[in-house]
Amino acid sequence: MKDLEKLKQILNEPITVNNLNRINDYFIRYLFSHTGNENIALNFINAVFKDLNFETFNKIEILNPFNIAENYDEKESIVDIKATTETGITVLIEIQSRGNEDFIKRALYYWAYNYSSSLNRGSFYDELKPTVSINITNFILTDEDKIHSCYVLKELNNNKILTEHCQLHFIELPKFSLKNISTIESLDNIHKEFISWVKFFKGEDMSILMKENTIFEEVEKKCRTFINDSPVMDKYKKREVDTYFFNKSIELDIKKAKEEGREEGREEGIEQGKRQQQISIAKSFKNAGIDIKIISENTGLSIEEIENL
Repeated sequence: MKDLEKLKQILNEPITVNNLNRINDYFIRYLFSHTGNENIALNFINAVFKDLNFETFNKIEILNPFNIAENYDEKESIVDIKATTETGITVLIEIQSRGNEDFIKRALYYWAYNYSSSLNRGSFYDELKPTVSINITNFILTDEDKIHSCYVLKELNNNKILTEHCQLHFIELPKFSLKNISTIESLDNIHKEFISWVKFFKGEDMSILMKENTIFEEVEKKCRTFINDSPVMDKYKKREVDTYFFNKSIELDIKKAKEEGREEGREEGIEQGKRQQQISIAKSFKNAGIDIKIISENTGLSIEEIENL
């Protein structure tokens, strides 16, 4: 019953600007990479750079603009947003709601892939472009006290930076709380624009954010456009359903595998979770009286499989 109630809540609860899940990767992709939203993505990127007193940018170009058809069937994003600055720097932005230390390897892999792909066949190495990876996580990833950490290539003994071409930023949202921020780091040490963006991801009331940073007036308008776009909202809700049941299935299968003493529990749990996710969603949809064709579209199961559940 708990799963069915959660399903009904996701499907039927009216979505507003303030209860919109702002770490839903489908929404973030829309907000930062939809054509016409370049100023919003630029403001966020500059806020991240200002937090470390880095040089900011005047203009960016989104290299993978949001496309509703292309994003519809993706279960897991690769790189949510890819942009380039007027100075030729490639900026990658990804948001991840669940993960562990393996996410660091993933972030490094995609940084390396995009860095190497900036060089065309037959080109010289001096044509490689600096690549910056900004990763927003809704889980604790590092043992750093700071909400925002940045890793570069340095020499161990003299701390000298080898190259400016590599930056990996990690913004760990669970580390931020206005109630206990003093136990982590002083607000005085965090740039105000960056704080506003972190509060945005954490669900802060938009009216408060608009007083702190005028960019949120534009963000608020884009949020309303997103909410009022039925095809887009259908996919947003589908992502919410997928995430809920997929995460729950993985947890149950990993727990079961560990109890049985299988070292490969995590890997098997993920594989079994993918299948169990489809079945769990389909059963809940079917019990709720939802049309079988709609269930098939949302789970990937065939009509025959659903009928046999």
